[in-house]
Amino acid sequence: MASIEKRGDSYRITVSCGYSADGTRKIKQSMTWKPPKPNLTPKQLEKQLQAAAAEFERRCKSEGAVVAAVKFEQFCEAYLNDVASRTLKPSTLSYYEQLKPRVYSQIGHMRLDRITPREIDKFIAFLCKERKTQKNVAVCKVDFRILIQEHGYSQKRLAHDVGTNQQTLRDFGNGKPIVWTTAKKIAALLDCDAETVFEKIEKAQGLSPKTIKNYVSFVSAVFDYALRTRVIAHNPCEHCTLPTISEPVRKMLSLDEADHFLDILETAPLKYQAFFTLALYGGFRAGEILGLQWDDIDFRLNIVQIKRTAHYSKALGYYCTTPKTKSSNRILKLPEHVIDTLQKLQVEQRSLYEFGGVLWNEETRIFTTDKFVPMNSSTFSNWLKRTAEKNDLPLVSLHSFRHLNASLLINSGADIVTVSSTLGHAQTATTLSVYAHAFQKSRAQALAAVADVLDNRRKKSG
Repeated sequence: MASIEKRGDSYRITVSCGYSADGTRKIKQSMTWKPPKPNLTPKQLEKQLQAAAAEFERRCKSEGAVVAAVKFEQFCEAYLNDVASRTLKPSTLSYYEQLKPRVYSQIGHMRLDRITPREIDKFIAFLCKERKTQKNVAVCKVDFRILIQEHGYSQKRLAHDVGTNQQTLRDFGNGKPIVWTTAKKIAALLDCDAETVFEKIEKAQGLSPKTIKNYVSFVSAVFDYALRTRVIAHNPCEHCTLPTISEPVRKMLSLDEADHFLDILETAPLKYQAFFTLALYGGFRAGEILGLQWDDIDFRLNIVQIKRTAHYSKALGYYCTTPKTKSSNRILKLPEHVIDTLQKLQVEQRSLYEFGGVLWNEETRIFTTDKFVPMNSSTFSNWLKRTAEKNDLPLVSLHSFRHLNASLLINSGADIVTVSSTLGHAQTATTLSVYAHAFQKSRAQALAAVADVLDNRRKKSG
């Protein structure tokens, strides 16, 4: 039963709503009611007041106000423990744990039902001003090339001894900052004082628009759960204003560079041949390739089946999850030479396992180390960096091979549905969004071809 308390020219209606989400305290929900019209008779006033109280109590009971008064942090923890822990991937849960401190510092203390779109916009404004942990960097005060020559070093040798790559040192010599810890290693090898030859700069980076969007997505997921369970009537994140995310520049090899890279691969160890041909010819994500087992390959039909994605974290070690989306579960037929490379790798791996006295079977992961544990992507990205430097190729990411595969598909005239299903995108809209420029170029070429046909016919008839 609702209780009513007169406060000046208004009334406070309070409803007992049971206990909080964690069961530790009794909570109440309240509202302020003012007579809609002045000069109501006492009977009219009492009737409308009781109707408002009854409606408020009904809404509290039906819309989940039992826990609406709980603080955001409490409800979020309940969501993470009861729902997210069994529905989200470990990597997503781990990422949410990293986001929690900033979220809780701003809205964790607020009641769930009192967080409005305005409060979410304030949270976004806070994130836009927030700074990551400061990172100290260094720039060279002297001519870096002369400095290393005077100490008998080449860029290649210095990069090796420091544990970095030549491109990083080249950029450093051209005025680009380098991490201070790396600068100190260089100074130690050159037997000079770091602060004498390098200028130390404190660099505080802001959160990127994409990171800010991830924060809001996390908060929105909590409110979506509250909405589904009828704790609240709407999700305040739906009406917030996010910073604009600029379109990333997708750096990838040209066709000539890809040809050169494939020539280099022919003399590379089999594991690198297999990984990069799968990336280039299949357009697979790195995690999808590293998650492959031998029973995912049909050597007779030249088919590769994607069923899982490999991950690594300090807390969980190596583990696999289902692919990124349902559409990422896919079967692709690849060129025979790609499958032949996999077959050679299998022979090599079985021999290594047999020599080491380790059981090998069809469920063994395709990419394993000499110690028979799954490989991670850094092995291949580091090899790619070294190979690019040695062969005068641009530095590109592992994911760039997927972009190159998509671009080649589009330029060959493949339709959007084919490209999307090959890449394992859940929606064609994703493919169009990511590769809009490539599709525009392909359409322009197609229209130019139509114009050529029509113009040639007119010339002949003329």
